[in-house]
Amino acid sequence: MALQIKQICKTTGWQMSVSRAKQRQAESKINQAVQMAQAFTKPLGGWIATFQEAIGMSVPVLAERLGVSRNSVYSSIQNEQSGTISLNQLDKMAEAMGGKVIYAIIPREGPVEEIVMAQARKKAKRIIQRTRAHMALEEQTEGLRSEEEMIQELASEITREMSKDFWK
Repeated sequence: MALQIKQICKTTGWQMSVSRAKQRQAESKINQAVQMAQAFTKPLGGWIATFQEAIGMSVPVLAERLGVSRNSVYSSIQNEQSGTISLNQLDKMAEAMGGKVIYAIIPREGPVEEIVMAQARKKAKRIIQRTRAHMALEEQTEGLRSEEEMIQELASEITREMSKDFWK
């Protein structure tokens, strides 16, 4: 029975559909994070100092909770401001203040789908250009659609059939 199910999944492309569904869920989560992130900007003094100020916790109290020196706390605050603090250290600081760290990787611009399509277009362009070059050598270019049309069509097909070598 299990073998029959595997064969059905293989012949119907079910595995690819599950993979694509997972990708769509991830895209949705990233796009939600983009919307939320637009409301957040890193405070001038950094999140540690801002949260510390908001809850009224002094550096000596924070240092005591962490079991470190005050200089270590000041160092962590400076590291956050300079962008060199580790997520682990930031998480420890937040935990000691009764908070938690939330982080995300989001696209610089536009939705995730645009990043995927841009990569697909790059790949499609390489394929089309290589194919056109071979066809030109064989004098078979007459009657071909425009390169841009072909790239767009192939890019759409590539995004539908994404595989492990997509980013190559």
